[in-house]
Amino acid sequence: MKGLEGIKVIELTSYIAAPACPRILGEMGAEIIKIEPFTGDEQRTQGPGYGMLRDDIEDPAFDMASLDKNWLSINLKSKEGIEFVYKLLETADVLVTNFRDKALIKLGLDYQTISKMFPHIVYAQMRGYGERGPERDSRGYDATAYSARGGILTAFPQMGENPVNVPAAFGDWNASGFLTAGVLAALVRKEKTGLGDKVVVNLYHVACWGMQHAVVSRQSGALYPRSRKLVPTPSNNCYKSQDGIWFLICQGNYNKYFEQMVTALGIEMLIGNEEYDTLEKLTANKTNGYVVELFEKAFAKKTFAEWEVILRENEIPYQKAFTVDDVLVDEEAYANDILRRVEYKSYGQRVIPTSPIRMKSVGDPTLWTSKPIGYDTRTYLLKYGYSEADIQKFIETGAVKVYAGKELEFDKLSCTSASEPLP
Repeated sequence: MKGLEGIKVIELTSYIAAPACPRILGEMGAEIIKIEPFTGDEQRTQGPGYGMLRDDIEDPAFDMASLDKNWLSINLKSKEGIEFVYKLLETADVLVTNFRDKALIKLGLDYQTISKMFPHIVYAQMRGYGERGPERDSRGYDATAYSARGGILTAFPQMGENPVNVPAAFGDWNASGFLTAGVLAALVRKEKTGLGDKVVVNLYHVACWGMQHAVVSRQSGALYPRSRKLVPTPSNNCYKSQDGIWFLICQGNYNKYFEQMVTALGIEMLIGNEEYDTLEKLTANKTNGYVVELFEKAFAKKTFAEWEVILRENEIPYQKAFTVDDVLVDEEAYANDILRRVEYKSYGQRVIPTSPIRMKSVGDPTLWTSKPIGYDTRTYLLKYGYSEADIQKFIETGAVKVYAGKELEFDKLSCTSASEPLP
């Protein structure tokens, strides 16, 4: 058995935060059955909004949350359609959805209904906001519930600057990992008891979790947004080298490594000065900014290449502030299968991140791209005992949508563990 081999997941989702969870489970070996309306997941329309091309067969923007899935298109409002979904759930382990409660109740897919019919099902719901409170029935998106309400937009920029432009779906990707963790925990419980569970994650909560340092330290007077010139810990900050390269040093234990750092930076005049050798004194005297200024002047005297040698020799953790272009050619990302190549017939070679979880039994996961709406509907209807006559009837009555185009090849994406970066 490799990873989650044998685990079956039914997916009733749209956009990114919820669909990304089954994608992760799929990379871990689970069978993912994605159910779409006849018009498809609305995420299929979003590519141009990211500046990306798409067509009815290949859609790089959609693939991000939709690798490794089987594609069914079912009318959930039809009697035959919902009966088919119930058949799928009868043999499934997990149901993942981000539908709102009112829609779920109307369709007969709410937790109360499903848990009574199928007590073994792990029921996972992604929400914008929590199950309680005034926003419980509101539409919640990454940009609104996570970035805006969670304080990301205003805490990330430098003090006095405008809100930041957060990369699209930044919160969605983070939230998907939490939903995956909950599903895995519930599967362990199911293995021990035979009973499913309900797992709920909401975007706003994930934002607050990630903002813990800000939320807790603000109560002691810490400023957010803040200025890099006034950070509490000068040795955990961004600086610029003589040749204009921004980088970050992260020596969190300022007190312990004070002498080593100031010696490495050539500002030994601070050694023995008790006014500057502890964070407690810097905070009490509000002299953090002075030390930051000294660090700035020191780093401006040498090139980044020169500083790399010094920082490595002194084991001071550092990292150049990468651009996205830097990431795309980073050998580290390809050596560890963080970025995987995809060869599109219409768009040429692209790369896409794999999910961060690795299991020894699975290794670097096998991946395949998304498929057209209803591509696998006929296959699964036949698998669950329906005849060709039944399928034709369902098509005619509008219960299902079956892909009617030519058969396509979905090449599994080759592992790039030993590959070189993109040219």
